[in-house]
Amino acid sequence: MRFGVDVSEHQDGLALSSLDISFVVLRTTDGTYRDRVFSSHLADALSAGLEVETYHYLRNSSEGTSISEQVEASLAVLGSLRAPLWLDCETPAGLSLDDVSLAHSLFTSAGVPVAGIYTSRRWWRWRMLGADTRRFGALWLAEYGADTGSYPGDAAWPSAVGKQSPTMWQYTSRGRVPGYDGDVDFNARR
Repeated sequence: MRFGVDVSEHQDGLALSSLDISFVVLRTTDGTYRDRVFSSHLADALSAGLEVETYHYLRNSSEGTSISEQVEASLAVLGSLRAPLWLDCETPAGLSLDDVSLAHSLFTSAGVPVAGIYTSRRWWRWRMLGADTRRFGALWLAEYGADTGSYPGDAAWPSAVGKQSPTMWQYTSRGRVPGYDGDVDFNARR
C-alpha cells in the first residue's frame, strides 16, 4: 500500500516535502480556471522526490466553458509536463459519458496519459447510472465513511463502482499534517 495526497490552491502553504507520502496529485484546472499554485506545488513535489500525477476538475459545458476550452486551459498549465492526469468527475451540474469521452480523447491526443477518473460512488451512480468506468482507465474513488482523518485499514477498501474496483481510494478529506492549519485529502493506492 502506498499513500499520497491530492492538493490544489486550497492547500497553499502545505510543504509536501514534510509529509511521509510517496505520491501527490496536483490540480491543474477547474473548468478553465487555472490553479494559481500548481507550479509551486509541482516544484515542491519534485524536490521531495514524489511521484507526480495531476487532475482536471471537469465541468459541464452548461457551466460556461466547452470541454475543449477546459482541456486547452489544463494543457497550458501543464506546459511540457506529461504526468498521468485524472479526470475529476463530480460537478453538481452533471456530465455525460460523451463529455468524459471527449476530455479523455483530447488529453490523450495531446500526449497526456489519462490515468482514469476520480468520482464518488453516489455521484457515478446518480449521474452516470453506474456506467462502466473501465473505458476511461483506472478508478480513483472518494469514499470517506466516518472520515476520521486516519486510514481505516485495508479491510475497509471500497467495493467496485462502474464494473471495476478502485486502484486509488481517497479515504479522508480531513487529514491533518503538522505545521499546516487546514484539511488535506489523503489517498491510498494498491
